[in-house]
Amino acid sequence: MGDIQHILQENAWLKAQILLKNEQILSKDEQILLKDEQIHIKEEELKGKQERILYLERQLFGRRSEKRLPDYCEAQLSLFDSEQGLKTLEGETPEMSSLVDEIMHKAEKRRNASKEKSTTKKRSYKVPENIERRETVVEPQNVDTNTMIKIGQDVNERLMIEPSKFWVERIVRPIYKEKQEVHAITTTIAQAPVKNVILPGCIAGESLLSQIIVDKFLYHLPEYRQAKRFKDLGLEISTSSINRWVHSIADKLYPLYAAQMQRVLSANYIQVDETSHSITDRKGSARKGYIWVVRSVLFPGVFFHYDKGSRSQEVVLKMLKDYQGALQTDGYAAYSIFEEKQGVLPLGCMAHVRRKFETALTTTPQAQKALDYIALLYMLEDNLKDEVADYEQIRKEREQKAYPILQQMEAWMRQVFESCTPKSPLGKAISYAFGMWPRISRYCKEGYFNIDNNGVENSIRPITLGRKNYLFSGNDSGAEDNCIFYTLLGSCLQAGIEPHKWLTSTLEKMPTLQTPINWEELLP
Repeated sequence: MGDIQHILQENAWLKAQILLKNEQILSKDEQILLKDEQIHIKEEELKGKQERILYLERQLFGRRSEKRLPDYCEAQLSLFDSEQGLKTLEGETPEMSSLVDEIMHKAEKRRNASKEKSTTKKRSYKVPENIERRETVVEPQNVDTNTMIKIGQDVNERLMIEPSKFWVERIVRPIYKEKQEVHAITTTIAQAPVKNVILPGCIAGESLLSQIIVDKFLYHLPEYRQAKRFKDLGLEISTSSINRWVHSIADKLYPLYAAQMQRVLSANYIQVDETSHSITDRKGSARKGYIWVVRSVLFPGVFFHYDKGSRSQEVVLKMLKDYQGALQTDGYAAYSIFEEKQGVLPLGCMAHVRRKFETALTTTPQAQKALDYIALLYMLEDNLKDEVADYEQIRKEREQKAYPILQQMEAWMRQVFESCTPKSPLGKAISYAFGMWPRISRYCKEGYFNIDNNGVENSIRPITLGRKNYLFSGNDSGAEDNCIFYTLLGSCLQAGIEPHKWLTSTLEKMPTLQTPINWEELLP
């Protein structure tokens, strides 16, 4: 009986040991699973950091959103250059294959014609015929040319320059009285009236004020550098004086700025964008403000707008409250409200969609397919431009060719999106494209619509270049003044008008204008 009891105790002990071992094994399995899960999380974090590093490297060393992009038909056609790449875009239907072949054939023909033109040697400069030519005749030494007959000559020309030169305009106003009243107590005095000038009492004339403004806002030369250059030319003008003159002129030009805003917003097709600008009105730090830009597409015209540096939806609603027509923007959420506004047709920007896929391409080769669809669309646009097609022809070509490509790209994005995570670079690119897709496709509705918003981004470029030099505005008032100059000088460039001549002439005219003034007549 004792033996049986002993055996039972041993069995119970063995069972307990087995249960303990099983629990330990299960615990180790759980630990392994936990470790695997932690490793998976770390791998995802590492992958995310690698993607972030690649993205930042592209931002630092690659193209930035406000730099000029190369034409896609020349820069992103690696896929089309091979038969394998061609098949990937042909689609499943013979119609799509024929469409791709036609677009590519025209593009190849256009590129070949362009190459033939480029092989012709051209001068990299153009000297006007009416430029002053100062001639120096160099006779041979130790030769009596009086005993010779001139049978020809060789002429070499070199372009020279003299430094900028200041001069002072002295306006003398003689004072006269009648001869017969020379000894009279009272007499009649004759004198020409004082000339009305834009800044009374200011030493700077209109041409100098114009040069300062053009140098700063078109050639990105800060005021302190201009002061240094003036000193090198022998004239000392303090930076504070230059700054005071610039802001005084901005106040004088504000009515022109307001007229330009009204003129641009009267267009039935505009493009809108915004860019950052630092404001240093806080002690020890700069805050990030935003400048808005609105460009008329069908006639030359642009204006810049600053509202306390805000990028909020309220600003764009207030700025465009009465606008009616086509409105082309990027995917910034503030513009989405115009989908519901009657009389406004929102359009999207294919260039922004393309950039999202370019970013995804750094980590996901699959994104190349989207870039190839987009390249085909740009190739079609360049073909139409080369053919000098009218608006109706462009509309028909887009309807018959661009829209089917957009449909196929949309189908590809839907299929790919099922197999990628929404937070991955490719997932983000597709999500952005889906959010913009109705607006993107609307450019096919009219031949005068643009496929992208690059025109308004080109208008922003002076701000982007300028802020690298003068970096910031001291306060909101300074940023508002900057917008006035960017608006008027930018409109000069779009209209093909020489900015310095226009501004000098305008500053001379303004003091002599009689009310009521039609400010629009003075616009570039």
